[in-house]
Amino acid sequence: MNSQHRKVDSDLTVTTKKGHSKSILNLLNKTVLGTPGKLRYRHVQTNLNDEKISDITFIQIKKRERVLGTAGFIERNITFNSTSLKALYVRYLSVYNPLKKQKRTRSNVSTQKKPNVLRSNIEKLFQKELQKPFLKVDQKGLYYAYVEADNSLSKELCESFGFKEIRVINTFLFSRFFPKNRDEVVSLDKDKHESFSSSLRHFYNDHNFVFTDSLEDFGTCYVFKQNGEEIAGIRAIPVHWEIVEMPGWKGFMMLRVLPKIPFFKRLFKPDRLKFLAFDSLWYKPGHANKTQNLMEHACSDLGYFMGMIWHDEKSNTAKSLVTKNKLGLLHTINGVVKANLMVRDIDMNSEDSSELKDKPAFVSAFDMI
Repeated sequence: MNSQHRKVDSDLTVTTKKGHSKSILNLLNKTVLGTPGKLRYRHVQTNLNDEKISDITFIQIKKRERVLGTAGFIERNITFNSTSLKALYVRYLSVYNPLKKQKRTRSNVSTQKKPNVLRSNIEKLFQKELQKPFLKVDQKGLYYAYVEADNSLSKELCESFGFKEIRVINTFLFSRFFPKNRDEVVSLDKDKHESFSSSLRHFYNDHNFVFTDSLEDFGTCYVFKQNGEEIAGIRAIPVHWEIVEMPGWKGFMMLRVLPKIPFFKRLFKPDRLKFLAFDSLWYKPGHANKTQNLMEHACSDLGYFMGMIWHDEKSNTAKSLVTKNKLGLLHTINGVVKANLMVRDIDMNSEDSSELKDKPAFVSAFDMI
């Protein structure tokens, strides 16, 4: 693991580390994700989490021993307007806010609007660190993050770093009480992804943000074969969450009622959410309805009863998921959950910015879990 420590002034220190460290693992184990007042959760420590962290570079800003800011990022080459573009995917972004715990009263509203010097310095340091990979090679690029549409705090934090919303991403739930194997669906060995990757890239040739770097590293890829021809494919990644909060009638139903009803308790346990994260979905023309077969087979094969999949709201694939497939009871109860794809570009012109906004984005489940 690479590690760098730099003193930037008499009080603040910037630490850059790639992969594991005791302090980072402790931080992530305590981190509660999701939207306040809605679903909030923690990742349950698994081998998947260890592997994910090993590929992330973490920046921490400290004042003596106190962590004031944290950000993780992964360098990627994504597709943009049918070419390759350098990008940083940013997650676990948090910055110390000295006004967070203050009540919003008339006496301090004006105080909250005043810029905080310490917070401003932290944000400037983060911006400087995140731009370094681009400055080294003097090339345009972008960094991006996903924020749940209702999470105003996270959205405001991203906007303070210059991020702007460019696309809306829909989250779909899939469920089966008795998932069945399909003879036409087979799993791929780790060394047999070339055809799958080629079909995937062809399917998303009109999308931005496509990358297949982690295709062989996480989860299991499945293909639907018809007369020996691969006509559809998907990847499934097992995920375990610890539920911290899920208020409202949906939360009451899913956490208090359903777990006590036979069969329904397969889908939910009061404190744990186990599901398959699906991505890299592709299919040949006329076979959009094979998606449900792929997901159901994966659930049966891996011993799960529910899944999640993410797609750009304006993509044809998002439309086909609900018009050509039966997603199950959980989709009926929960509906579609929306997130924002937020971007800050580096040296991109107005034409490039329009291309980012106008084309649908490919979404990797690896980035959403």
